Amino acid sequence: MATRWDALRRDARQLENELENKLVSFGKLGTAYRNEVHSPTSPNGPGSCDVVAMEINQLLQRLSKVNDAMDDVVGEGSSSAIRHTLQRHHDILQDYRQEFNKTKANVHAFQEREDLIGSVRQDIQAHKTTAGSANRRTELYMKEHDHLRSSDKLADEALSSALAAKEGLSSQRRVLSSINNAVTGLTSILLASVVADAQPEVFSLGFYAPVLMQY
Repeated sequence: MATRWDALRRDARQLENELENKLVSFGKLGTAYRNEVHSPTSPNGPGSCDVVAMEINQLLQRLSKVNDAMDDVVGEGSSSAIRHTLQRHHDILQDYRQEFNKTKANVHAFQEREDLIGSVRQDIQAHKTTAGSANRRTELYMKEHDHLRSSDKLADEALSSALAAKEGLSSQRRVLSSINNAVTGLTSILLASVVADAQPEVFSLGFYAPVLMQY
């Protein structure tokens, strides 16, 4: 019994020392992780916390098995000192479990908080990007609208110029038509005068009076 008991106690103390160091490291990782935001590949990031947590969990399981083996070795006739030592190992295991669970819960809660904050930040950035795109589309629509109004204005000016030119041409045609009629009338009068001079007995003032009344 003594040899078996001593071997189990050495195993228990070794595992307890390893657990003590791992819990200290885990606490430091949790503190560093809470104090600043890290990427998954950072030495103090969530990946490192998960690895250390897994190692601690494995050590706790091993220590629990050693304590169970120690329970099997210690019998009813064991001394109070041995039973006290065994109880002390159980208490140490319980303390380590509580410390580990508390630290793990704190780290997990902070990870959830960071994930939530990161999600909100992404939503805000996505909203800003969407709003920026909407503003750019609005600016493009306004520019297109201004371009269309400018085109309409140019078209109206071109149409007004064309109408003015057409009116000018019509006025010129009317003037030219009046001049042509006047020239034709004068030509007729002159011809009539020539004929009258040649044959005065045929023509009289009443012959070309109607022609003169047209002007």
